[in-house]
Amino acid sequence: MSMPRAVRHINEQRALAALFRRGPMSRAALARELGLTRSTAGSIVAGLVAEGLALEGETVDRAGAGAATGRLGTLVRLNAGHAAFVGADMGVGRFQLVALDLEARVIARHAEAFDAAALGPDGAIARLVALVAAFRETLGPDRRLQGLCATVPGIVDGEGTVVRLPILGWSGLPLLSRLREAFPAIEALAVENDANAFAMAEHYRAGDGRAAEAVHVFMDAGIGGAIFSQDRLRRGAHGYAGELGHLPLGERGFVEPPVLPGSLESFVGREAVLARHRFHGGEGQGLADLLARIAAGEPAAGRTLADWCHHLGRALAMIAALSDPAEIVLGGPVAALFEPGEALVLAALRAHLMPGHPLPRLARSPLGPEGPALGAAALMHRQALAVDDDLVYRGGRTG
Repeated sequence: MSMPRAVRHINEQRALAALFRRGPMSRAALARELGLTRSTAGSIVAGLVAEGLALEGETVDRAGAGAATGRLGTLVRLNAGHAAFVGADMGVGRFQLVALDLEARVIARHAEAFDAAALGPDGAIARLVALVAAFRETLGPDRRLQGLCATVPGIVDGEGTVVRLPILGWSGLPLLSRLREAFPAIEALAVENDANAFAMAEHYRAGDGRAAEAVHVFMDAGIGGAIFSQDRLRRGAHGYAGELGHLPLGERGFVEPPVLPGSLESFVGREAVLARHRFHGGEGQGLADLLARIAAGEPAAGRTLADWCHHLGRALAMIAALSDPAEIVLGGPVAALFEPGEALVLAALRAHLMPGHPLPRLARSPLGPEGPALGAAALMHRQALAVDDDLVYRGGRTG
């Protein structure tokens, strides 16, 4: 790419990001935000409007907005209806789909249960493709589906292959290649680990209040994690950073996991918690029932909660000692145990850190079961507003 086109692309993406972050603003305000001359900013805006990415219309009193004169200025804003970004989560026994517009607002959602054992890996992928195709039709003919990201509770390599999905016993799923075959017209396609996607959803939700150094723990049948450092998602040398559920916590947990005995998820994952409740003499019929029994003061449920808090606190101490995050965010269905057990988790965290070690803030995400799908759509939205390094530095597109 020629230097003038590269610079223009960078400024266009910066302008889109500023409009998303700050909301509608005048051309003059946008020029100040980007550090550009008014004429350059005007040219950038004209290009974005021509492409359908931005709209101009409303007027604002410049003096009221802190400008030097009282003349009216035309507001520039993102064209929310120009594009859509879809996240599709293939969880344990459920599909969740979410669509965002260009302003990252939810415009559509869908959920459906499925029997993983009955469908098998090929059948599950085929059903996911069919759901996305039907979901796409609900977005309307005038809205371009610019990005699609599918998420799974497993390890995904750089080629979009699901290397391992231990909770379901699947491996070697060529998910990204199947999506490319099914949706060749979609500009951006990706496959992501569900915990990374959940973390991105929380990152978007928190906005300016998010911590630049944070660890996100997604707790369901398995335990996943994501690490944000300097406000960026860290993937590690091979893309596998954040596999917190596989941390060795003991010789043997409360349930035999699909992969590693004694791993964190064998102590604090969903099946481990329910198994521990049975061990203590409880007869709960699921996580919601266990929570109700905790609230009612059942002794077996209380002992189960204490065990869960102890082992979670130990694991969080390891995370705090290793990465020193400002915040650890817990999410997913099993994280509901944190509310009644917060004091016990904090006590275990303190007990397993050196005296004086700074404690991270602990928080439970308010995001529900659609968190990974929401985050997957947010990943595509973020990519659409980011500078394309391949295009700028390696000449990915000419013209």
